[in-house]
Amino acid sequence: MNALKDRLNNLNPLYLGWSVGTFGASILLNIQNVAALFFFVTVLKVDPLVAGAIISGAKLYDTFTDPLMGAITDSTKSRWGRRRPYLLAGGVLCGASVLMLFAVPQLSESHTVIYITAALLMLATAYTVFNVPYLSMPAEMVSNYHERSVLMSYRVFFISIATYTATSGAPALLGLLQDVYGMDKREAYAWLGVVAGLLVSTAMIASFFGTRDAPLVEKTKVKMSILEQARMMFSSKPFVLFLGLKLTGLFALAAMLAAKFFFITYFMQKSLAIAAIFGTASMVGQLLALPFWVRLSKWRGKKAILVYSSIAQLAFTATWFFSGPQEPLYIYALRGLLLGIGGCGTLLGTQAMLPDVMEYDYRRTGLHREGIFAGLASFIEKLAFALSGIVIGGFLAYMGFDRNAGAAGQTEQALFGILACQALIPMSMYVLKLILLAMYDLDEKKLKSLTPPEHDAAPA
Repeated sequence: MNALKDRLNNLNPLYLGWSVGTFGASILLNIQNVAALFFFVTVLKVDPLVAGAIISGAKLYDTFTDPLMGAITDSTKSRWGRRRPYLLAGGVLCGASVLMLFAVPQLSESHTVIYITAALLMLATAYTVFNVPYLSMPAEMVSNYHERSVLMSYRVFFISIATYTATSGAPALLGLLQDVYGMDKREAYAWLGVVAGLLVSTAMIASFFGTRDAPLVEKTKVKMSILEQARMMFSSKPFVLFLGLKLTGLFALAAMLAAKFFFITYFMQKSLAIAAIFGTASMVGQLLALPFWVRLSKWRGKKAILVYSSIAQLAFTATWFFSGPQEPLYIYALRGLLLGIGGCGTLLGTQAMLPDVMEYDYRRTGLHREGIFAGLASFIEKLAFALSGIVIGGFLAYMGFDRNAGAAGQTEQALFGILACQALIPMSMYVLKLILLAMYDLDEKKLKSLTPPEHDAAPA
């Protein structure tokens, strides 16, 4: 009890205030990635290929908005600094967008497609407004190489809680509303949008207030076009490799999330309620493993924890091939625990690398352009989920998935397609990630060996 009390007393208020925003962002992403495709296909009866294309197209739209938002936040002047105003505005917009996504009125098929396209575009814009400035802040808040892992451990904690809330709480809430309160599927999903939207807005707005003591970093007075800055940034080997690591890791995650409800319903032939078992076990694994990965990062470095955790994820993901309708629930839960342990390491390592590549750029160029870096990182995040939507939706359609048939009505080929989305595709991404890690060489020693050139600065 005393040890727990000491831990609580040692919590950093600024780290806590910033990282709570991740709870809202992760709820938004997980709700969208777990439930949207399934909702569009099985409730709204949109063709899976069309649904996947809409989801992917909305994310590809961020090809323009993320880097643009990075440039906007880097140039912003306000009494709240360059970043915080967008945490407040984005928090309000994100909550409203989640509600719009799932509260779909009765429309014709063509008008339904138009509506959900508009909702996804609004959601993408709102998330960009919040997330790009938000991800720009850690490099300005913390300058110590190892302390960044500590800051990101707070973020990983909230990601774990939010992922559990979204992936386990959403199906549980849907089941409660339909089975106990007698709502139809469409009405139940609308209420899911209400609850999720409130959680998202509350957490994001709390982050605005929680970062009132964050340091304000001044803008560098250097006239350079976004294209010139991007060209210079992409000459940075660590940054390019970081983007590749983020893309492969998130694509693996996005594929599993998009396939999750299909896998449970059609391959395992179980109720979606068992997602809560997997989610609970995964969250426990992440929270138990977090102190271990933080210590290992300080001892062996961020690259090492990414290598070890990626190997673990590759091995644990392969166990989906042994799953099926007859699998005991304790095996299903054990897999969730193991994937949570591995996933915690991949999350922490990748999150902590972004401030490092930002500092590396600053030491090379003398420019403070964290916003553009965060914009490109956010774009890669959305690109991963966009590509996964195209791949999963298109692959299921190609393999003959019948959206109007139950589990018994699916062909063996369609069932294998679902299994491939859950296991084979993510495994291939982990292999690519390990190849990229072999080329990544940015560490504390390399950072400290560089001295940034000086430029004039303008007040934030």
